[in-house]
Amino acid sequence: MKKLFVFWAVWSAILFLAGDVFANIDQLSNMSAEWIRLPTRNAATDATDIVVYNPAGLTKLSDGFHVNIANQTLSRKPKHTYNLGLPGKGEQSHEQDSVDWFLPNIYTSYKQDKWSLFTGIYIPGGGAVVDYPDGSISTNFISALTVLGSSGAFTGYSNDYLEASSTYLTGTIGGAYSIDDKMSFALGLRYISAKNTLEAGATFTDVLGNSHEYKLDREDTADGFGAILGFNLAPMDKLNLGVRYETKVNLEFETEVNRNDFPAEFGLAEYKGKSRRDFPALFGMGVSYDITPKLMTEVDFSWYFQSDADWGKTTDGRDIADMAGDAWSSGIGLAYQLTPKLQVSTGALYTKFDWKDIAGYYETIGAFEVLYSDNWNLSIGCAYEVKQDVKLNLGLAWTIWKDETIPYNLISQAGLGDASVKTENSTITFALGIDAAF
Repeated sequence: MKKLFVFWAVWSAILFLAGDVFANIDQLSNMSAEWIRLPTRNAATDATDIVVYNPAGLTKLSDGFHVNIANQTLSRKPKHTYNLGLPGKGEQSHEQDSVDWFLPNIYTSYKQDKWSLFTGIYIPGGGAVVDYPDGSISTNFISALTVLGSSGAFTGYSNDYLEASSTYLTGTIGGAYSIDDKMSFALGLRYISAKNTLEAGATFTDVLGNSHEYKLDREDTADGFGAILGFNLAPMDKLNLGVRYETKVNLEFETEVNRNDFPAEFGLAEYKGKSRRDFPALFGMGVSYDITPKLMTEVDFSWYFQSDADWGKTTDGRDIADMAGDAWSSGIGLAYQLTPKLQVSTGALYTKFDWKDIAGYYETIGAFEVLYSDNWNLSIGCAYEVKQDVKLNLGLAWTIWKDETIPYNLISQAGLGDASVKTENSTITFALGIDAAF
């Protein structure tokens, strides 16, 4: 029992120290309505959303002021199934089925002759709420250890729940310069303000049958700066190449505990501290080609340098970013000008995670609730010119994650049995936006 209590106390500390809780690993690709309808934008030169995809290509826009405003609505369904081996519990499944209504962006650019100045406010990471009102594997595991580690003070638990959010709000500013009609460069600066929140709790029953409701409410905040480099090359009228590199942004999260009902003797003392969760560097490139005057295709590739970031270490000294490894994505898209005012588009993007230790990474609180695995994104949509130089973008995307069966080592280490967790995940995203030139 003493060994179990010590393990439980260490695990409880992880709950406080994991400032990266519920952050995606880590970047989002869907940062505009144009991307939702055509998920290959690294070589695009046709709209202001290329502020984040191909900033050097902004010199290809017409002279004047350009603005792009959009919002995305996501229906995410991550699901995990497991068996902790607890009496009366059996196999359990938890699925989120709530809607994230708002994932907005705004990009602006001013083009004059060879110069283009740009700004943007967007969310390149997080942007979603994790909501498990009936609990999850994390709340069940922690609650079970709380009961087992209470030396008989508690006989059971119920009504466990978890709600968390992660938002990496980002502002960018920079400029692009065209050396000639074929070649241009861009340089930008971005500022990330990140905030992760967590509310979790459960009701514990003592030996006298009394109920004790314990709640934990905490938030982690960090900010940092990074640079953006861009290059665009158009060797011929029909062909365009776009390249960008985003440097790593150092983020040191500071934890604030707003509420903690857990008794001090159970190991969950008030905690205020700092932990690292850098926003990884990114390299992206794309090639677009006009097959005919009406039909365009683009091929994209992006590499996420996750293993080079500082994501902290586990309690036994393992490097979390190294366990995750890098990730990459590649895709192809097609756009067809159906009428002078209407363009239809479709595309597919595949994302691959280069896991070094997937079971070790999934020991991080919140990993099973969000789910990270190889996935396909399938997109369709259109752009309609409602008036001259004003386009309305509509997009619909379906993302399907690979089903995984992941060993949950902490279960066997705690003496609760030997279990694996089965995961499923899918997301439907709808986007509406407008792109205008003045």
